[in-house]
Amino acid sequence: MEKLPERDDFCFVCGKNNPKGLHLHFKREGEKVISVFILDKHYQGYNNIIHGGIISLILDEAMAHLQTKEERFLTGKITVKFFSSLKAGEKTRVTAWIENNRKKVKETVAQLSKEDGTIIAEAQALMFVVKEGEER
Repeated sequence: MEKLPERDDFCFVCGKNNPKGLHLHFKREGEKVISVFILDKHYQGYNNIIHGGIISLILDEAMAHLQTKEERFLTGKITVKFFSSLKAGEKTRVTAWIENNRKKVKETVAQLSKEDGTIIAEAQALMFVVKEGEER
C-alpha cells in the first residue's frame, strides 16, 4: 500500500523553503480556504499584467488546500475562466470551497478577486481523493 503524498515545504505556491516560490499562506475560515497576497512583476506576462498561468496555478493550489490530514486531493480536471486582468502590486484574495463533497471525488471552486471585490478569475475542479493505504 502506498503512503499519502507528503508536502516538503518546497511547493512553488506555498512552500516556505522554495527560494523561487510564491510563499502564499493559506488559512481555513469555516468551510473555505483563503489566502491574501500581492504578486510582483516577476510573474507578469504582458507589461505589469500577471500571467494567466500563474493565476491558474494559484486557483489550483487553493482548491488542493481544501484537503484534510486524512485525505489528499489530486487535480483530475480544472477549468479556469478569466474575467479581469490582475496587475502586479495589486492586493489579491483567493478563496476556495467544496461545492459537491462526494467520497472519492470533490467538486471544488476557487475565485481570485481584487481588494474591491472585482473577480479576476474563477476555477472549477474535480479533485480525486487519495487516502492512506489506497492504490493510486
